Amino acid sequence: MNFMDEEVIEMAKQARQKKRLENIEKQLLHTDLVQAIKDGQLIIEDETIEFTKMDFYDGQIQMRIPAAFEVMESDLMDIKYPSSRRPDYIYTSESTSINVTLKIMEQQIKAEELEDFTQTMMEILQKMQPTTKMLDIGFNEVNDVQIGYFDFITPALDNKIYNLMFLFIVGENVTMGSINCLKKEMNIWKPIAYGMMETISIQNKLDGEGVI
Repeated sequence: MNFMDEEVIEMAKQARQKKRLENIEKQLLHTDLVQAIKDGQLIIEDETIEFTKMDFYDGQIQMRIPAAFEVMESDLMDIKYPSSRRPDYIYTSESTSINVTLKIMEQQIKAEELEDFTQTMMEILQKMQPTTKMLDIGFNEVNDVQIGYFDFITPALDNKIYNLMFLFIVGENVTMGSINCLKKEMNIWKPIAYGMMETISIQNKLDGEGVI
């Protein structure tokens, strides 16, 4: 096989991948993602993603995440989340390229301060990582939970990472969560991430116990 044959095969492969992504994006646009995730099953072309209701902090917070996701191994945590203030929960896909995190913070705010706090967190992140590309910021209520959120793209080694960060109050403490994936996967996982965020529910209030 000569170089020209290999080039043609590679171009055909890329064209098929592009077409498949376009088909998936169209399908996701016409799918009630939140309902599918709540029902526990999202079908994308010939692939089925199963979702399960995950309990955090002894069931005080619940959120649906892919059933196949597992707790990230400690060695990988040290590489991806080296800070001593890493999230309390880190779940990852088999490829470890898609991650879900959650952490109750020490920060205490009132409900009416959440929107401003979300804006402030976004600005702090932008200052700390000037190469970050901010995409969107918003505020929503799901399952009687007020949620502030913003998403962005950051460079990481030889890849770029898409990240949806969301904040809500449990008791008096801010809880920070995130869902991230490789930028090349974001056209599929960005809408899924937003759908997962909208399954968050709080079962009862924290009284300070378990707050890091």
